Formats: sequence, structure tokens, C-alpha cells
Amino acid sequence: MQKSHITQTAMTDLPQEECTVWILAPDSNETGHYVMHKTRDWGNGEEMPVKLFFSRYPQGKFKVLAFSPYMLFNEKGLGMVDTSAPKTTDDAPDLKCLKIGTTMNRVVHNCATVQEALKTLDGFTKDGVTNPRHENYMLCDAHDAAIVELSPRHIACRHVANGFAVHTNHHILQEMLSLSQGKLECLIKSATRMMITQDALAKSYQAHGKITLEDTLALSRCQDKENYPDTCPFRDSSVCAVDYIPEGDSPDLPGTLRICPGPPRYTIAIPVSMGITDIPAVLRNGDLGKRSYEIKRKYLDDDTILVRFQEMEQRFWKNYLDTIAQAKELLALKQPEAFRMMVQSLLDKQVAEAYALLENLLND
Repeated sequence: MQKSHITQTAMTDLPQEECTVWILAPDSNETGHYVMHKTRDWGNGEEMPVKLFFSRYPQGKFKVLAFSPYMLFNEKGLGMVDTSAPKTTDDAPDLKCLKIGTTMNRVVHNCATVQEALKTLDGFTKDGVTNPRHENYMLCDAHDAAIVELSPRHIACRHVANGFAVHTNHHILQEMLSLSQGKLECLIKSATRMMITQDALAKSYQAHGKITLEDTLALSRCQDKENYPDTCPFRDSSVCAVDYIPEGDSPDLPGTLRICPGPPRYTIAIPVSMGITDIPAVLRNGDLGKRSYEIKRKYLDDDTILVRFQEMEQRFWKNYLDTIAQAKELLALKQPEAFRMMVQSLLDKQVAEAYALLENLLND
């Protein structure tokens, strides 16, 4: 019970600022699966060493892995992330609304699919008791993905069947636009950020025929201070990024997170199988993120470290894919424990190597 309380505190007391999220449908990216990305931006530039942890929730049915605030992924393949949204006209001053963390925990700890999650969220807006706070969400499983715009009494949804979709911090669905109370200046900034991101993804698609994971990672790291000095993901205040890839080939094979546990330009992207049983201490306690901020302070205007990060990331990803291929064979042989040991061993090794690289760079 104490762990549940700690999780709730971590998920609800942190302030929301600005984020950029996109979903790539299977036809548009190199994996052939859905890919959901979130770049977490702290807005005011405060340092925030993020953590990876197993989320606990009272009456929750499923095991959940959480990254940073407001990024939840469960063992059934459902992932859910948010972006903060403007207030809506149905958000009365005296209305007691569920906090964002409560809403997300109730969904991801108890829903196995996007369809189940949408039904649950719709119920929150109609039962007169669990009115949710206004927020934008993206949902993704192995076979479906959706943008959701939520207010205390209304819900709007758009499924992403092909191509890609980007969301930032304003309402884009017609059903919610009429309810939005967003300030024009903020809406313009948010829409500009969304359009820049859409354009970058479209150019990647046109250049390669598919959007690659390296494209999404490069986009979360990209900065153009001259043309877009205050536009995420081209901002210097991003605190982390993640790609989520739910597994669609086997119902017994969990999905994959590819996390940047610190400012994306100043840390290493590490693949994490949802089948792990333990989280390395430097991810669990935020130490890897702390080192990333130290790297940022030391190498703020030095892009040479990105080359070293990219070389390590490419090797990490290849080794991860090779391991997952072997893991599928183990699962086919009904050896889930051997599978878990294999992915756990790889994660421990790669995290230790990434942490050592950051330490070496700081000691140079």
C-alpha cells in the first residue's frame, strides 16, 4: 500500500508544461509496428532527472512500467502518454476533477487495449462522479492507436490507422475546439510546434520511404535556436524522450521502450523490454539523468558527443533486436523465465555501458 501511495504522489504532484507526441502507424515506419513517441519538455528549463519505475495502483489488474511523469505502459501492450491542454467551458470552478495521474493509472492498470481504454475514458465523462481533468492523451497498442482530447464531460477521438499523427498542447479535433478556452498566443505556439514536427516527419518519410527510429530520435534532439528559439522539440529544456513499440507478432512478447533518460541531446537512448523484472539502480533513482544534466552543462555547445552517443545507440539497438529474435524462440518453447533473464541481462549490460560513457566524458 505504501508503494501505491508513492506512485500516486509521483504521478500527480509534478507540474505539467509542454510536450510533443507523435504516433507512427505500421505502414509509415521501419519497424512495421505502431510507434508512439513522447518528448517531455519542462517548459521553464528546470532540471528534472527522470526515473523508470514499476507503477503500483490499488485494484490494478496489470503490471505497469512508468517512465517520467505521465508515461505508462502495461504488460498487455497498452501505452498511454499525455500532453497538457487548455481549460474547457465544461470545467466549472466548483467541479472536482480526477487528477491526470489518477485518470491514467485507472486506465493503464486496468485496460488491455485502446478500445477498452476509450470505453473507460468515455465512462469517466458520463458517470457524474469521476469527471476527468481536461487533457490530451495518446493511446497505443499492437493493433490500434488513437488521439484523445478529454474534458470533464466530453471526449473526442481520432484513430491513427496509417501515416502518422502529431499532437502538442491545443485542441485539434472539432468536437473539442468549441469548448476550448486556450489563449491565442499559446495556441499559435503549440500549433507551430506541431506543424514543424509534422513537416520534419514528412520529410523523413519522403527521404527514406519509411520513418526510422533514428529519425524520431534525431527530431527529439534537434534544435534550431535561430528560427525557433522557443519551440519544442527544438527547445533546450526537454528533459527526456521515449519511443514505445508494442509487439504485434506474438501475444506473449511484451513491447519495447527506447528511452532517453535525460535531455535527449546529452544522453544515450537505451532499449528496454517490457519483459524485464528489475530496473537498474541508475535508471530507478534518476542517477543516469543527473549525469546527463552534468553532460549538458559541460558540453552545451559541443555536438561532437552526439557522434559517440549515436555509435553506441546503433550497437545497442542491433544487439537488442538480435536478443529479441532469440527471445521469441524461447517463448515458443514455453520458457518465459529464460526469456526474462535474457532481456534483463542485456539491459543491465547496456545501462552500465551507457553510464560509464557519461562518467568518462565528465572526467575528460
